[in-house]
Amino acid sequence: MHYERMPYTAVTLRHDVARRLGAAKPAGESYSERLDRLLENQPAKCVEEWVQPLAPLEGRGVFTPEERERLKADQRRPRDSHLRRKRNASV
Repeated sequence: MHYERMPYTAVTLRHDVARRLGAAKPAGESYSERLDRLLENQPAKCVEEWVQPLAPLEGRGVFTPEERERLKADQRRPRDSHLRRKRNASV
């Protein structure tokens, strides 16, 4: 993408950031084009966009049966689960 007669703005970058930016762009791509591409790839703006890539996992078990039972118990007794997590964190 080439911009003709577009106004320009000077941007100041730390040297390490400029090196990383330069290393991350293909040969022949301008810094503006690279930054534009990075900005286009921003995180999803709504919940549906976050959940959509997870659709192939739908219906698959993520937790073992033991983990599932522990999670259910934690939901029934949230205060107990907090104390147990705190106790286990110090081990």
